[in-house]
Amino acid sequence: MFASKSFKLFKAAVFVALLLAALVPVVIVTLSEKNSPEFVLSHDVASGSFPPDMMMGYACEDCVVPAVHGASVIETLDGGLFATWFGGSREGGKDVLLWGADFSTHKRSWSTPRRIVGPAETRAALGRYIKTVGNSVLVRGVQNELWLYYVTVSVGGWAGSSLNVVVSHDEGKTWSAPRRLITSPFFNVSTLNKSPAIHYSDGSIGMPVYHEFIGKFAELLLLDNKGQLLDKVRITQGRHSIQPLILPLDGQRAVALMRDTGPRPGHVLSSRSLDAGASWMKEERLGLPNPDSAVAGLRRPDGSLLLVFNDTEAGRSSLALAVSRDEGKSWKTVRHFEQVNDGKSEFSYPYLIRNNNGNMHLLYTWNRKRIRHIAFNDNWVEGVKP
Repeated sequence: MFASKSFKLFKAAVFVALLLAALVPVVIVTLSEKNSPEFVLSHDVASGSFPPDMMMGYACEDCVVPAVHGASVIETLDGGLFATWFGGSREGGKDVLLWGADFSTHKRSWSTPRRIVGPAETRAALGRYIKTVGNSVLVRGVQNELWLYYVTVSVGGWAGSSLNVVVSHDEGKTWSAPRRLITSPFFNVSTLNKSPAIHYSDGSIGMPVYHEFIGKFAELLLLDNKGQLLDKVRITQGRHSIQPLILPLDGQRAVALMRDTGPRPGHVLSSRSLDAGASWMKEERLGLPNPDSAVAGLRRPDGSLLLVFNDTEAGRSSLALAVSRDEGKSWKTVRHFEQVNDGKSEFSYPYLIRNNNGNMHLLYTWNRKRIRHIAFNDNWVEGVKP
């Protein structure tokens, strides 16, 4: 009888601890405004008078494995691209690995996918059981090294995720042993990434992340120039906003756009910061549909914003491009990358960057079988005639 009561008390204590892990925000140490770093607006390079241009292909057409998802891409020092994604027999499978490939701007083609890291290497480095790997985000360090932050799960589903990082000093050809980030004081679970990092004037980095255990909300990890965790800021207070995309508008202001996991019909969610990400306003719904799906986007040199999203209330069979000229308050859909009405196709998890010559590169999941790559410029977006 005594043992039974003790076990019940133990289970209750564990439940309370897990509940606190999900609901209690981490205390934030806010820097004084005088010493606070500002956002760096990257790739402010105009397309100039280039003719309208759009190129379509696949970062992985023969993807080696049956299912692929969650691409990330970054510009290499020679002006090419390096991309990563996760793939295996199925999402969440024990055979899932992170894969990578290089894009040559001269050949306009991708290399054969190669293995980057998986559960085995992570398990060996951390000395803990790793069941599977997931989303990855590539970041350029202050000494031009590449950091690859990626999700791992040991027990349960994505809500039990942790973040890890590997480093490359040769543009993704070889990588360091994995290192685990400690992002929560309670069991260090339920931190996931999806969107590009933002950079600050002091060399530190902001990593948009999200939490899925019990509650679902967006956060911002603050990392120093060596990739070590400094702090964590809660972006949203609700229970249905994940996968934040942060678009700096100037040195202090930014808009965050998020996936809506709440009641249908869903809409793209938005929050704003006026102090370089140290605090965020209450989230609101925009007039853009969101079928519980990730978004991608960027700020252009003229101050306008681009957003890639599934412009449907259900399903992911349409992938659109929208433009905002009022800092994300209103949007106009101008292009479609995919538009199929078969009720089965999936075009999802977009990832968009702008490189140093002003061209934009979009990667996304194509029916979970391939990673699609589309390159385009500002004149193509605006519909300028050749």
